[in-house]
Amino acid sequence: MLQLPLFVFGTLRQSECNHGYLAGAYDRVLPARLPGFSRVAPLMIAREANSVVDGELYFLSPATYAATLSGCDQLEELASNSLIGHEYHRIAVRAVAESVEFIAWAYVRPDVVTEDLLLPLIAIEQERIQHL
Repeated sequence: MLQLPLFVFGTLRQSECNHGYLAGAYDRVLPARLPGFSRVAPLMIAREANSVVDGELYFLSPATYAATLSGCDQLEELASNSLIGHEYHRIAVRAVAESVEFIAWAYVRPDVVTEDLLLPLIAIEQERIQHL
């Protein structure tokens, strides 16, 4: 399984009601921004040029990565072993933390898709993150 970091912007953030899904399951967390997206509802983001969403970037612990991400997928009501849910999709995005761009997972509105340019970079990004 690809072990990309997870960008969160809502109830999964520290001190929010669903942070328990991530608590103790990450090696580090950084304040992050998601350029090219905006909030379209209190807990929903979608693509919008010249906008940015503030959030947190979680580098999940390798030992519990699959279980943690699966728990978050269940919270966001994604079908088992799928990136697609009724209200959210999990896609690869470009998040920025500490002036560095990372390819990360994010839960977004269902009509948003991963940029085609990101797809061949995902495996390379996983390797780069392991050496940071």
